[in-house]
Amino acid sequence: MTATLLAALAGLALVDSTSLGTLVVPLWFLLAPGRPRVGRLAGYLAVLASFYAVVGMALWSLARLGVTVASGWVDHPAVRGAQLVLGLALFAWSFRFDSRRGSNDVARWRERVTTSGAGVVGLALVAGLSELATMLPYLGAIGLLVSAGVSAPTAAVTLVAYCLVMIAPAAAITGARLAVGQRLDGPLTRIDRVLSARADTVVGWVVGIVGFVLAASAANALFFS
Repeated sequence: MTATLLAALAGLALVDSTSLGTLVVPLWFLLAPGRPRVGRLAGYLAVLASFYAVVGMALWSLARLGVTVASGWVDHPAVRGAQLVLGLALFAWSFRFDSRRGSNDVARWRERVTTSGAGVVGLALVAGLSELATMLPYLGAIGLLVSAGVSAPTAAVTLVAYCLVMIAPAAAITGARLAVGQRLDGPLTRIDRVLSARADTVVGWVVGIVGFVLAASAANALFFS
């Protein structure tokens, strides 16, 4: 693996570290009334990182299989048609993320984190599943590993490292909160307010862009090639 590839992967991981599940939810753990729930937060981050590492390895394996065994199947009209439908559906779905209506999804997440006694495993898995389709940097990182032709052990180690970098900012903020105490609550609250207010809008834009790209690619292959 080249230094350029490693730098690109690190940059993508840092972009992923600012999502709702990897940064905003951890802030809610720290800002909940009472003492910071460090144990729950550590468990949440561990499960979330493990989930993405396992899913990433599965996607890498499937992508390698597609590249080596069935490289031409994606151009079949039926596959392109399904891609077109999926792209249009994602583009239409993106309009439900309307910041003017209020961030209902974000509000539900906050209530679950701050008031529910549910296990962190379920919370982390739900967070991972809900955001997986919109984590374009992670999918891009998997694509880079496939293109680089790395071995399975190298891919596994790299994806684990990627996921550790992805949760590193949340872990660093947690350490700072424990070291400084409540004096950090003001800045954290302001960061949380900005990220929470924009979370639905950002997700909507990402979903819309993915849908548009998929639909445009399929339409070009079906009607203009």
